[in-house]
Amino acid sequence: MGIQGGLRLYKLIEFTNESEYIDLFLSLPATNERKSEVTAWLDEKHIFTSFLIQRNLLVLRDNAPVARGIAFVNKEGNFGSIGFFECLNDTKGVKLLVDSAKEFCKMYKIKTIYAPMNGSIWSSYRLMTKGCEDKPFLGEPYNKPYYKEVLKKCGFEVAKTWQTQFVKKVSAKGQATDKYISEEKKQKSKGIKVKSITDFDQAVQIIHRLSMNSFAKNFLFHEIDEQTFAALYEDIKPIHDKRTIKIAYNAENEPVGWGFAFPDYQSKLGFLLKYAKRYIILYFGTLQKDGESLYPGCGKAIVVSILRNLYFRRKGYIRALMSEDSKTVNFGKDHKDTHEYALMKLEVE
Repeated sequence: MGIQGGLRLYKLIEFTNESEYIDLFLSLPATNERKSEVTAWLDEKHIFTSFLIQRNLLVLRDNAPVARGIAFVNKEGNFGSIGFFECLNDTKGVKLLVDSAKEFCKMYKIKTIYAPMNGSIWSSYRLMTKGCEDKPFLGEPYNKPYYKEVLKKCGFEVAKTWQTQFVKKVSAKGQATDKYISEEKKQKSKGIKVKSITDFDQAVQIIHRLSMNSFAKNFLFHEIDEQTFAALYEDIKPIHDKRTIKIAYNAENEPVGWGFAFPDYQSKLGFLLKYAKRYIILYFGTLQKDGESLYPGCGKAIVVSILRNLYFRRKGYIRALMSEDSKTVNFGKDHKDTHEYALMKLEVE
């Protein structure tokens, strides 16, 4: 498919595993992107493709790539998305890609498309809207500053927003953590015990069971099996710190909550020396029923347990990717900088 845009010729290409087009696709690189991982997705060999239908898309302008993406249909969640989205500041080229994604989703009676999203909330998603001048931390979405406006010009609007807060140093007590320390004492009186993990793989199994319950009411949630869930943590396993991954147990010694923080190694040397100036607090939750915690206050006790470890080690931390309706957004005023993100959506006519 080709269209004339002024004196320039735009061409949309739908492809499978042709090496020529994969190379062109990868020539619009993303920060922290691994060629082997993207190629696995393009070849439909990634573990997540078991619940996804996809179409690989590439837009050329005068035979040079200007936009790329994979259009996904999520069979579990019944929605569409555009993942692995990268582009030049070229609205005409992006609109060609978006229009093709719309037609693809219409074939499966999909009414809403989200972008950018690699098929599911269990994979990479969200668009950075503030902080593009900084180096991203592990797991953080990153893109050029113009991406949001280009998508808006193609009909997308903001569906939901998130925020990251950067704290340079954990206080001994008081300030942000003071109100949580009193809650920690209450939890102990109820028989709640917060423990550091001893075995990473076993902890991931426990966290999977808890996550399928505590995330059930989250935006665009759908269940995934234990094997697929474990694949999410393959990158974290070599760098994890057992002291900052916590499992909470009730009086009957049953796991009822968890918190997950891992070191932000900003260089290969930092990883080799096992030295990180800060940690990333990315996930935590407790067992729930009908969207309400069965163990109110337990999450605060978990957070305090993690922060206490960081205080004694003199580390800063990142409260990462908190949704606009998260209770932790207003945890404290001790952060100096913030990054912001959005997920965009487009209604299919």
